[in-house]
Amino acid sequence: MGWLLLLLLVWVGVWVLFFGVSGLYFLYMKHYSQKKWNLTIDAGYLPSVSILIPVYNEQQIIDLKLENLTKVVYPSDKMEIIVVNDASSDNTLKIVDQYIAEHQSQVRIRVFDSKEHLGKTGCLNQVLKTVQSEIVIISDADCFWPKDILQKSLSYLSDPSVGAITAREQLLNSGDTWVTRGEQVYNNTIQAIRIGESKLYATLFFQGGFAAYKRSLLSEFNHAADDSGTALDVIQANKRALLIPEISFFTISPTVWQDKFTVKIRRASHLQQLWIRCLNLLMQGKLLMPKRIAIPEIILHIFNPLLLIVLVILTVAVMVSYPFLALGILIAVGLVFGVKKTQTTAIELIQNNLILLIALTSFLTKHKFRFWKPVEGTRSALNKQMLQEKQLL
Repeated sequence: MGWLLLLLLVWVGVWVLFFGVSGLYFLYMKHYSQKKWNLTIDAGYLPSVSILIPVYNEQQIIDLKLENLTKVVYPSDKMEIIVVNDASSDNTLKIVDQYIAEHQSQVRIRVFDSKEHLGKTGCLNQVLKTVQSEIVIISDADCFWPKDILQKSLSYLSDPSVGAITAREQLLNSGDTWVTRGEQVYNNTIQAIRIGESKLYATLFFQGGFAAYKRSLLSEFNHAADDSGTALDVIQANKRALLIPEISFFTISPTVWQDKFTVKIRRASHLQQLWIRCLNLLMQGKLLMPKRIAIPEIILHIFNPLLLIVLVILTVAVMVSYPFLALGILIAVGLVFGVKKTQTTAIELIQNNLILLIALTSFLTKHKFRFWKPVEGTRSALNKQMLQEKQLL
């Protein structure tokens, strides 16, 4: 009986730890997200800007991307667009050249054409050597901006303490399938946390749709984890990296789980590498991010996925040892998955921790899975009408 009681107590303790850290951290950051910015912002700040668009075989959407950026409101003499072509083997470069010829009076566009396939970060670092603008912005080809995004966002970089900013991700197809609906729930939750972290001090979670950096802080883009890795480099340079809630970029989410899994496993791998790096810096006393941000995030990204496995094993053991309690557990699980709202949240929680676990396993074993490849299905789903409905064209 003593062992059975100990099993029950340990099981309860793991439940509290697994859900308690994430729940309390969410509430804490949700509270901070409602606070005012502790920044000095110059609304008239108009720095020179270079927008870098990394592309590899983007013939399906590159014309939509360029048309979208042409609509962005900003002084034309202070903005340039650089298409960073990573040795595309399709008609991407031909389409870009044609667009430039037809719109050269509207916007400054130039091309960096790598004849060798260097990868996204490799290409960006090559073109960065040629950039003289005060602000460098990365924007992936499948992400689209509202026309006022620069007017609303760049003033935050006028504060001397701020080194980088990013925007909220909005899905163009959030209601298409249970996969996209789940991703929207995840986005709403995670972005509330990132806004809270930003208002407290800084966040690492940067995305390729809109990531703007002060050129003076960039020697290169981070090779290990591109956007978020570069945000950590900015923080380690004693500057803040912020998610600005007033600005958004729009993209399309995979509609089938296999494609979503491919995207998520890549992101999870990058984030885990970052938080492992943060853990090392923390142990050395060199991390410049507040511990009340770093420690919960390290727990959630590195230790919580392992706790999930422990929790499953202990739950099975408790159900075998306590038949009456097993009935209660099954009823509770049925209620959670029987209600649409809690069902989506529960699926996302379990799914994301399993993805983090797989990513952690790959990191520890130095094994790269075959399914780590670009997702093409989302490109073909984008169309002009979809973007026009959101006034992005």
